[in-house]
This record gives sequence, C-alpha cells and structure tokens, in this order.
Amino acid sequence: APQIVPFVMGDEPANWGDAVTATCTVFKGDFPIDIEWSLNGEPIRDNHPDIVISSSSKRVSVLTIDQVTARHAGDYSCSASNEAGGTSYTARLTVN
Repeated sequence: APQIVPFVMGDEPANWGDAVTATCTVFKGDFPIDIEWSLNGEPIRDNHPDIVISSSSKRVSVLTIDQVTARHAGDYSCSASNEAGGTSYTARLTVN
C-alpha cells in the first residue's frame, strides 16, 4: 500500500492574504497511484476555485492557496490509494 511523507500546511499560523503551499509525496506503492486532497473531509474540487492542485510527478501532488482567508482554515488531508490499499495524512491550517 502507498505511504505518504508527513507534511505541514505552510508556516503556522498563516496570515490573511498569505500564500500557502503543501506538498504530498507518496514514497512507497506501486502505480497507478490515485492522490486526492480534501478539506475537513470534503474532496477539494471545483468547490474551491481558489485552491490549485498540481502534480509534478506521479508521486507528488502540490496544493497551493494564493491568498488565504478564514474559510481556508481546517484539516487538509492527502490520500493515496492503489490496488494494494490506501492511506492518508492530515495537517491543520490555522489562519490568523
């Protein structure tokens, strides 16, 4: 099953208007690996147009918030899954 390198949601806590980046790296697991982000248990998709998720490789997913506001605060989870199983890691974003 995949394994995720622990990450943090930028420098704690973030200030309004700051940019926040988090990198989810899956260092174990066979391809194909499906990587998804969620905020407070809800998948991050079109419901958060100001949160950008990009991928630099099959094992790395980067979440970027250009301008943080209070509604971005919460628990961000990166989940990785493949045929062998799945795992997730969660980090909290606090906004001043």
